[in-house]
Amino acid sequence: MTRLRADDLTLGYDDRAIVTGLDVEIPAGKVTAIVGANACGKSTLLRGLARLLKPRHGAVYLDGKAMTELSTHEVAKVLGLLPQTPVAPDGITVADLVGRGRYPHQGWFRRWTGHDDDAVARALDATGTADLVNRPLRHLSGGQRQRVWVAMALAQDTDLLLLDEPTTYLDINHQVELLRLLRRLNAESGKTIVLVLHDLNLASRFCDHVVAMADGAIVAEGAPSAVITAELVEKVFGLSCVVVPDPVAGTPMVAPS
Repeated sequence: MTRLRADDLTLGYDDRAIVTGLDVEIPAGKVTAIVGANACGKSTLLRGLARLLKPRHGAVYLDGKAMTELSTHEVAKVLGLLPQTPVAPDGITVADLVGRGRYPHQGWFRRWTGHDDDAVARALDATGTADLVNRPLRHLSGGQRQRVWVAMALAQDTDLLLLDEPTTYLDINHQVELLRLLRRLNAESGKTIVLVLHDLNLASRFCDHVVAMADGAIVAEGAPSAVITAELVEKVFGLSCVVVPDPVAGTPMVAPS
C-alpha cells in the first residue's frame, strides 16, 4: 500500500511556484532518496509531503486521506520529520530536545512513561549521542548537533520518516553510519524512509528507490540501477561522467570524467 503520495501537486513561496503539477508515490516499506541539483525543488517537495507547506493546487495523501483533513497530532503520530534547518530553544539540553520527539504520543491525560524513556534511550544509543544528554545543544559541534536532531526524529518512533539532508555537517564516517542506521531501521521495522541527499553514490548504495528532480519536476524515478545513469547525471547536474558498478556493493557509482 502507498502510505504517502502527492497528486497534481503545486508548491511555492510568495508569488513563485517551485513545484508544479507533480505526481509522486513513495513506496511503502522502502528507503527513498530525492536527488537533484541545488534549487531544483527537493526540499520544497519534502516540505509539502510533510505538510509544512500548504499546496497551492493538488493534494498530499497520507494513508488515503488528504493531509489537510488530518490534525497536526494525527500526522505527527505517523510521520516524523527532520527539516533542513531545525531550530531549538536557546539553552535546551540534548536530553530535553530528544525527549520532545515523544510529544506527539502525549495526550491530555497521558504522562511520561517508561515506554517514552525506552524510545529516547534507543534513539540516543542508535545515533551515538547518549554521552551528550546533559550538554546544551549550543555547545555541540555541527556534526554532533545533527546527530542529536536525528535522535529526536527517531524518538518520535513513527512508521514514516522524512529527513531533509540529514548528512549535512557529518564527516564521511558519520554519514555512512547514519545511512546504515536508517537502512537497519527499515529492515528491522519496515519503516518508510524518505531522504533528500546530495551524494548520488550514497543514495545508490543505501536506498531502494530514487526520485530525480530538475526544475521542480520529476525527471526519473525507480531503482538506483535504472535511474543513476551517465545520461541522467548530465541532464540533471550538468556533469559529464561515467557510471560504473561500485566495487563493494555493485550499485551505480558516479565518476566524473
